[in-house]
Amino acid sequence: MFANMKKANANALIGIDFGSNSIKAIAISKGKGTFQIDAVAEAPIAKGLIVDNHFEDITKLTQVINQLRKNFPTSYKNVAIAVTGADVITKVIPMNADLSELELEAQVELEAENSIPFPLDEIFLDFEVVSQNANSKDLNDVLVSAARKETVLSQVDCVEAANLTVKVVDVASHALARACELLFVREDYDRGIAVVDIGASQMMLNILHQGKVIFSRSKNHGGALCTQMMADHYGFKFNEAEKIKTEHNWPVDCDVDVIAPFVNMTVNHLRFDLRMFTNAPNNIEVEKIILTGGCQLMPELVTQLAEELELDVEVADPFIGFEYKNEADKILLREVGAKYMTALGLALRGVQ
Repeated sequence: MFANMKKANANALIGIDFGSNSIKAIAISKGKGTFQIDAVAEAPIAKGLIVDNHFEDITKLTQVINQLRKNFPTSYKNVAIAVTGADVITKVIPMNADLSELELEAQVELEAENSIPFPLDEIFLDFEVVSQNANSKDLNDVLVSAARKETVLSQVDCVEAANLTVKVVDVASHALARACELLFVREDYDRGIAVVDIGASQMMLNILHQGKVIFSRSKNHGGALCTQMMADHYGFKFNEAEKIKTEHNWPVDCDVDVIAPFVNMTVNHLRFDLRMFTNAPNNIEVEKIILTGGCQLMPELVTQLAEELELDVEVADPFIGFEYKNEADKILLREVGAKYMTALGLALRGVQ
């Protein structure tokens, strides 16, 4: 969380994930060791309302949130949101383990002033001691997160205009990692796990190791590009091409002329980003890929990634073993649960 939101009560949260193509939301509760899906919903948004993670029309986005609210129990009034993109920076900085809380806060501000390329008066700054430093018992590794106030407050304004209250502001990569931990077997904790989230307009790679995001890259590449390629090739309108793509109802030659080139492009992007990680000075080897987001629903992508990168590839499905308040939600998440991973990671802040 950022700034004065830090001490807020985070119980009973709706996790809301703002994407460029749709807004996804999920609410969960916890019984005797088992999570229950209390509600889940997705609402499309008009093209151009969210561009590069910036909100272009708060009023119209608030109307979408109001529509989503109708799917949730009235007891859910608190929300967790996430920030991402170029306006968010996270760093792990080693700091003296003997510092008091006030001294640590002052040291974080000093480090931020020197290492974060935003003026301090334009950002929300947060920090968390995550572990003892691996090289020195006298140091702690401190996760420092900074986000532009404008980026955070535009989301807050949108949510609160819908008569909800923002209690948690997270970083999207951390929320996604939190949800992915539900998928881990015991051995995964000490392995390098690549989480690849492919949305409508952005592909984000996070490498997880021992519960931490140790490497992160994002680029403007996603399902909307595939839709546009299909629209251009066949002369479809964009919305028509999107419907054909999501229903897998495309022309016979589309596999060769559109889908294969898009999949090749995606694999090449990911191969390049993984090479950047392996060339960095670390001793961690990526052993598995977890795919999340809406675009990963292409079976062709899953197959080609596994074959060309020679890695285990798993489509995220963390909802196995969950209980459900509504049977329709169970059916939905069984089909497209990977789209809701960031929203799930945000909702988990209210039950952990």
